Amino acid sequence: MEERWANTPEVNIAPLSPSQLRVLYTLEDHDGTNLRTLARTLSITSAAVSQLCDRIEAAGFLERVPNPHNRREVQVQLTGSGRTYLERLRSERRQALTPIIEALPSHDRAALLDGLTALAAATTVAR
Repeated sequence: MEERWANTPEVNIAPLSPSQLRVLYTLEDHDGTNLRTLARTLSITSAAVSQLCDRIEAAGFLERVPNPHNRREVQVQLTGSGRTYLERLRSERRQALTPIIEALPSHDRAALLDGLTALAAATTVAR
């Protein structure tokens, strides 16, 4: 879905790639995690997550901070700009989707809601 949004002019995810955006969404739920845990959560290598975080940090959306309990470990967390970016992106997506969903017949909206509810439940169970 992120790839589809990336090519939708009404909802542009620039300056981030879909993979980088996935990191931001994960940090939103697991702020202050270390890179190893973030990599495991995303099912990618530590090297890949480090490169993604480098680019996101350069955009100003995350920062690396020392772990207060372990000096050898670095944690990554969203910046205020990162949180604002996600809020803006959600707002733009909501504005783009609302007229489309409202144009659906009521039985199609109900089917969409049922499908999304089942998907959300399956995602929760899989975690």
